[in-house]
Amino acid sequence: MRHHPARPFRTLAAAAGLSLLALSSQSLLPTAAADTLPHLSADCFTYSPGQVIRTGHGVTIQGMKAELTGTQHRISVVSATAVDHKQKMDEAALPRLNAAVAYAALTAYHRGMTDVCSTQPLPEVEEVKNTLPELHWSGITMTRPDRVSTASSAHVNVLSTTPTIHVVFDASGLHSPGAILLPPTLSGDVSFTPAAQPPYHLTINRFQTVINGSDVTGTGTVVAGEGTKNLKADVHLSIGRIGEMIDRVNRVAPTELKAALLIARFMSAREPDHHVGWHIVVKNGTVKVNGVELPIPF
Repeated sequence: MRHHPARPFRTLAAAAGLSLLALSSQSLLPTAAADTLPHLSADCFTYSPGQVIRTGHGVTIQGMKAELTGTQHRISVVSATAVDHKQKMDEAALPRLNAAVAYAALTAYHRGMTDVCSTQPLPEVEEVKNTLPELHWSGITMTRPDRVSTASSAHVNVLSTTPTIHVVFDASGLHSPGAILLPPTLSGDVSFTPAAQPPYHLTINRFQTVINGSDVTGTGTVVAGEGTKNLKADVHLSIGRIGEMIDRVNRVAPTELKAALLIARFMSAREPDHHVGWHIVVKNGTVKVNGVELPIPF
């Protein structure tokens, strides 16, 4: 299985997509999956909440599963907790928010909305206005036809909702067999104005991770339109000890990709503290690094 060096940006886009769409006593709560996100049809998204339990001012969701219908892109979460620190979201709204997070994570993992989903609204995003929800997931498994990826935990926290929604997120224990450029942990800070339908506009205030000894920070913008081809991004990455990351790539990359990366590295802008800058543009299904088009699909 070949893992391309666009993975750091794919990871960034996935995390950003998750944050963007997501913000949209022991007695059991109703768990009718068909009513969780009623505006998404079954030929777009299916969701099984498992067991939903009221816990103080929030809910615990055990055994959640979801799928982008017909794509073989699936997610399962052993345990999730959702709470609204302003206590304005009711016991039905919190599971809806959790389902929206699952839909967002799968859409990002799919690297774009399916044709069926792209015409369907997600009004649940509006529910976070004037609230301060926080979600924790643990025991995460995401599968698609070519790979299985896991994470030990993920966390999304809304800091404010006016004038825009401001979110911080982090994930740890990321793993996918053979994916040498998948960072084990990542964190970020994003903001956006919620919208029920695409395109979704996201500002990445900060993204941070470490990949094979190379520390990476990023800022920029992402616009998610209808389908993968309509994903647009303009992101600046600052990379420390880039040689270590490039060396790892060269062990698995084809000749034409090695050449493109060497040119991109040669054209890098020097930055303080022995870092280099990469300007990444994604448009029309292509990826350019410092003006050099990489011969890989996003």
